[in-house]
Amino acid sequence: MRGLFYVDNNTVWTSGTNGVIGFSNEDGLKSFTKNDSWSELDFRDIHAFSNKEAIIMSSGDGCKIYKTDDGQESWNLVYENHDEGIFFDGMDFWSDGCGIAFSDPIDNQLYIIETKNKGDSWQKINSTALPKTLEGEAGFAASGTGIVCLGDSTVYIGTGGGEVSRVFISHDRGVTWKTVDTPMRSGAASGIYSLTFMDEKNGVAVGGNYLDSLSTNGNCAITSDGGLTWELPKIPPTGYMSCVAHNGNGVLICTGRNGIDVSYDKGNNWQHISDDAYYSCVLNGETGWLTGREGKMAKITIK
Repeated sequence: MRGLFYVDNNTVWTSGTNGVIGFSNEDGLKSFTKNDSWSELDFRDIHAFSNKEAIIMSSGDGCKIYKTDDGQESWNLVYENHDEGIFFDGMDFWSDGCGIAFSDPIDNQLYIIETKNKGDSWQKINSTALPKTLEGEAGFAASGTGIVCLGDSTVYIGTGGGEVSRVFISHDRGVTWKTVDTPMRSGAASGIYSLTFMDEKNGVAVGGNYLDSLSTNGNCAITSDGGLTWELPKIPPTGYMSCVAHNGNGVLICTGRNGIDVSYDKGNNWQHISDDAYYSCVLNGETGWLTGREGKMAKITIK
């Protein structure tokens, strides 16, 4: 289970391999459904608008995006792409239901699609201003959180795999773009796996190298100027991390193969709090969730 989205204390949606979709409520009750026609699909990202309305995105060779408006009673195919080289890494939405999803590069440009109706339909963004990607540069679909929509029209996309790990930034919903270099680890299997922003200025990127998961080299970077510059933290998290989240009240957590770390100072210093490994995490106020292998889930309570 890599896709994870927090709606409220009553509803948390998850998605994963073999077409499994589920949700948990505040009492820890988990409900999982499996669609046999999706047995070959790996839903790496999910976004929900309510306990009834959600959208799921598959990663891998080709992409399918489905949406439900009736709490999983039915799912509609709203986007499909089998072009050579397509591998979608994540999606995110602004509060008005407009959103963006991105794939690894096609013809040396990130492949980006947008929706203006809560995912009911999608169109490719044809931006001549989209920067060319570096050799080997791509995104990571480890938790679907390598993309963040912020405020009214800003979007951040983290990459890796190239000679430098970068953040793609647009302040007009994908019409124009710029890139910013980061000190995150670069090269094959290395880079930014997840992003989160606490406000319009302060953000955190985590990742590293999943093949060298014990290394803390370039596994976290922080920004205090809206992503224009990034620096390494004083005390980094414990090795490779696949997801980072904040609770809106100054608490950050990140998770990966080496367990869970927490920060109380905008990502400058991290403390290891658990060896339990998870793919994804979400936080909101005093509650949070983690998902991992074989449907494994954990609830977090912040006291």
